[in-house]
Amino acid sequence: MTIEANQRIPQQPLHTGYGPRTTAEDIMQGVDLAGKVAIVTGGYSGIGLEVSRVLAKAGAQVIVPARSLDKAKVVMEAVPEAELGELDLADPDSIDAFAHQFEESDRPFI
Repeated sequence: MTIEANQRIPQQPLHTGYGPRTTAEDIMQGVDLAGKVAIVTGGYSGIGLEVSRVLAKAGAQVIVPARSLDKAKVVMEAVPEAELGELDLADPDSIDAFAHQFEESDRPFI
């Protein structure tokens, strides 16, 4: 099915109960992530930092890979439960090293 530029598809509300004032904490309320591991790339800035913070608050073991560990350490003081890891997504060797280090940690992954 192709849609012509002048055709309009009617939008329907989702009725999720969430809206423009909904916070990440609102969404995670009552969620227990104890025993879960979350790797949050980009987790030390912007929305990623909020994701890291809320996942850690819900009990997840949060790992935040960063290209610049010094820069990330300063910001991640706001999420002391999170662990930093070194990773440059533009460098295949760095990706392999991060993955190997994670595998060697014997943490569960799916």
